Amino acid sequence: MKKPSLKQCDLWTDVIISTPRLNPLRTIEWLGGVTHANLGLVLGKVKDLLASKTNEEMTLIVNSPGGATGIAMSFYDTMRSVLKPSLTTIGSGDVDSSGIIIFLSGTTRYLTRNTTLLFHLAGRTFGTEKRFSTADLEDILKEDKLKDYQYACVVSDATKSRLSPEKVLEMMARNTVLTSEEAVNLGLAHRVI
Repeated sequence: MKKPSLKQCDLWTDVIISTPRLNPLRTIEWLGGVTHANLGLVLGKVKDLLASKTNEEMTLIVNSPGGATGIAMSFYDTMRSVLKPSLTTIGSGDVDSSGIIIFLSGTTRYLTRNTTLLFHLAGRTFGTEKRFSTADLEDILKEDKLKDYQYACVVSDATKSRLSPEKVLEMMARNTVLTSEEAVNLGLAHRVI
């Protein structure tokens, strides 16, 4: 990513559109990693809001360094295919890795002007003394490649195929960082607020 010039920074006023009105009683935050704890917390709040007023809009503010792709996919599938709330998401600050999938769960998506999105391939940390056979490692690789492809498909779908899954995989392989304006231009978000 190029460093913006002073003139480019001045142009932000042309890009930014007024902030949508949020109902604080129907606003939820996903702050921090994509973890089972955050999944349970946010899903619980979504269900509570749906129980009180099924069809009323709710907003999810997302700031996340990412985490487990499977957890993000569970949230995305639950929002898009099971609960189906009228959900607006607002990305703010860092919306990275699996945090992008959380952000894409909204049917209407906004980004704050200083938000960045980081795409990268799946990875693992091994902090144990456990021994892994070549078969174990092949299974891990197979799962990670499948998760990468599922991730790329969700991103491609969100852009209405402006980005193909293959293009998303290329972006992930290069550890691509997008500005909020670049994300809007690619169709990942509807506008910068």
